[in-house]
Amino acid sequence: MKEFHTRTVWGLLFVTALAGAILLGSYTFAVLFLILSGFVLREFYSLCREAGFSPQVYPGLFAGLVIFVLSFFVAQHTISFRSYNYLLLLIYAIPVYEIFRKKKNPLANIALTGFGLIYVSIPFSLLNFLAFPDSDGSVSYNYALLISLFVFVWAADSGAYIFGVRFGRRRLIERISPKKSWEGLFGGVVTAIAAGWILSLVFPQYSFEMMGLLAVVVVISGTLGDLVESMIKRSIGVKDSGRFMPGHGGLLDRFDSILLASPVIYFVLQFFS
Repeated sequence: MKEFHTRTVWGLLFVTALAGAILLGSYTFAVLFLILSGFVLREFYSLCREAGFSPQVYPGLFAGLVIFVLSFFVAQHTISFRSYNYLLLLIYAIPVYEIFRKKKNPLANIALTGFGLIYVSIPFSLLNFLAFPDSDGSVSYNYALLISLFVFVWAADSGAYIFGVRFGRRRLIERISPKKSWEGLFGGVVTAIAAGWILSLVFPQYSFEMMGLLAVVVVISGTLGDLVESMIKRSIGVKDSGRFMPGHGGLLDRFDSILLASPVIYFVLQFFS
């Protein structure tokens, strides 16, 4: 009971902090998610170190933060897409820096440093483009898609848990996540679509059809994101990515669904724009 109480309290604080930062404005959103992206990337690099590798933690963190900041200003058209050219200097500096580190497994260290940017930093950076949707060439801060993304993930998690516990029989991918079931996935889709209907009433600029499509896309991609992180942790032999939140593990555990859902929902929106 004490563990459940701790998990509930910290979960509510986490949701309140995220929602509050998003609703308050673009800069509170940017500052909080910039910090979160750094912590999540550091947790990923810590997992790599648990596995016996030596990723370039601080160069990787610096590159990841630069990617987020550039994306924030590119998304609101303050600077052009050409600004991303400067990232090439950081990317090519990673293998050069490895020359001077004298660490084992240099190829793996370089690859894992770069993969951390792809796996964590880019998905976080794409949230900026959800926060500044392009409407006929003009952009302004609009939290509708951001809030919807997180609501879909949270609704799907709740539905998957309820349906999985009550009806779960067929395991999704048992060797990676023994508790996930096809019934739970179906329940997550149902609750996310129901949340999409409510969101279409709250944000009438998005139709129920669009919200329903995004809900399905987020549930499927988010589930895959959860499975990817579970696969990584299982290969290392750890239960949680960290101890950032009592009762919840690390931040990577909280954002694993977002890391795949964010790019997928971004490309879906680009397709329909």
